[in-house]
Amino acid sequence: MNTTELASQLETTPVPDAVGDVLRRRLDQLDGSLDSEDRIARTLRLPWAADSADRPRFAVLHADLVEDLAISEPVADLICDHLVVREHQLAAEPDTSGPRALLCLVGPPGVGKSYIARQIAEELGLPWATIRLDRLGSPDELFGSVHAPGEIMGAVERLGQTEFVLVLEELDAVGGGRPAAGTRSDTTSGNWSASRASLLNALTDAFTRRQFRDRFFDVPFDLSRVLVVATARWLPDIPPHERGRLDIVELPGYVDDDKIAIARDSLAPAVLDEYNVPLDNVTIEEDALSALVRSYTVEPGVDELDGLLRQVVRRALSNRALRGDDGPLDIAIEDFGATIGRPTRLRVDRRRRETPGQTAAAVVRRSGGVLGHVEAVQMPGSGQIRILDTAGADLTARYRIVPSYVRSRLSDLGVSARSLEEFDTDLLLPASELPGDEGSLALAATVAMVSLMRDRAADPEFLAIGGMTAHGHVRRAQGVQAKILAAHRSGIRRIVLPRQNEHDLDSIPEPLHDAITFIPIDEAGQGINVALR
Repeated sequence: MNTTELASQLETTPVPDAVGDVLRRRLDQLDGSLDSEDRIARTLRLPWAADSADRPRFAVLHADLVEDLAISEPVADLICDHLVVREHQLAAEPDTSGPRALLCLVGPPGVGKSYIARQIAEELGLPWATIRLDRLGSPDELFGSVHAPGEIMGAVERLGQTEFVLVLEELDAVGGGRPAAGTRSDTTSGNWSASRASLLNALTDAFTRRQFRDRFFDVPFDLSRVLVVATARWLPDIPPHERGRLDIVELPGYVDDDKIAIARDSLAPAVLDEYNVPLDNVTIEEDALSALVRSYTVEPGVDELDGLLRQVVRRALSNRALRGDDGPLDIAIEDFGATIGRPTRLRVDRRRRETPGQTAAAVVRRSGGVLGHVEAVQMPGSGQIRILDTAGADLTARYRIVPSYVRSRLSDLGVSARSLEEFDTDLLLPASELPGDEGSLALAATVAMVSLMRDRAADPEFLAIGGMTAHGHVRRAQGVQAKILAAHRSGIRRIVLPRQNEHDLDSIPEPLHDAITFIPIDEAGQGINVALR
């Protein structure tokens, strides 16, 4: 396209006046470079006219989130809260400034963060684009360079719309968080160190978002109508001052019944479609899906389940081909042994935990909630107490309140002073990765220590959540939802937790309330009595 054609197109393109002035100056300064002409032509082809998308029907959206996506009412409420506020902000005057928080879905792999974001786009009738932030090699790939547009304006150019859903995956992997997958070793340092802050600055201020500037186009473009949905695996990798720019919705994971429904309604049909197998040609029995979930997976999400389902379907198709058969397939539990082996999911191990000195303990790691054990052992010695975790860290100083509490309550707890004076005690705790949750295994450690010294096994279906003071007052814990889901997957039936965490139970899925008895407590002695009754 020559200069005359570009000038003619500029006069008929509804660009803002300031943009038109910039492009006219560039036309006047063209040096015959095809790159320069191409940049102007591509700038003119951007969707400068605002779209008029249908506005959301929030009652329908909320119902679909709960019924179709298997997410809890509280999570659906938080998502709708953000979308309703966005609608009000879209109606603001063009010169309005102020914060525009991004919706951020946080949870371990496989809990449906990106899927939920795409479903929101479908429910709103909007196209969507995804940017994998953890795969970008430099900030230029996000904000553009003189040679090519960045990912954000690239999505605008591809979709040709001013209103769409932009999914920013792995927000926590940018700017010094967890290592970015598949990128050079230096991408989380240097220029990348400020990239997440720059991204949030560009997208969370009303004025800045209306004036977004990509280095390739180098003119302001209005992104105010773009619905940005970010995802993150591990919230602690995002600094607190940046979290204030996000409407955070945490997705701790699915209960087993929901995972079975997802496998039946979403995963299995998707696998069969990918393998070009008619849906009516394969039957996967409901009890087979249940066995896959309940006996082979321990994850809070469904990534592992999807992989197992693919193995089972592939082997069934292969066996049918080897038989020279083209009839319908019926996949049953009996087919699993030769394909994926014996069940790997560990439910409550009664034999192990009927031994005095052992009790369940829940921690939160990057992969989600994990149920482990606290183990206490004694050997002849001089009364020394050592507390370690499974990662090798010495936690003796951090958990000094545990032996202090036991020593101060010997008669109340039925513990002999001799057991503390003539024996050394080691406690082994599962390692946690959740910042701010230090000391939250104190109650479980106390249960294990008292169980050992009284030679009385703790209830194998019992879990204690919470820290404590030296006087035995139970302290609030973090990550309670993830810990409860992990406990449920392992067959725990009774959970004591700090009364300060009682409000967390409002966000627990209803099936968990039916399966688990929750006992809020104020004092450590109450938890010990439940565990050793």
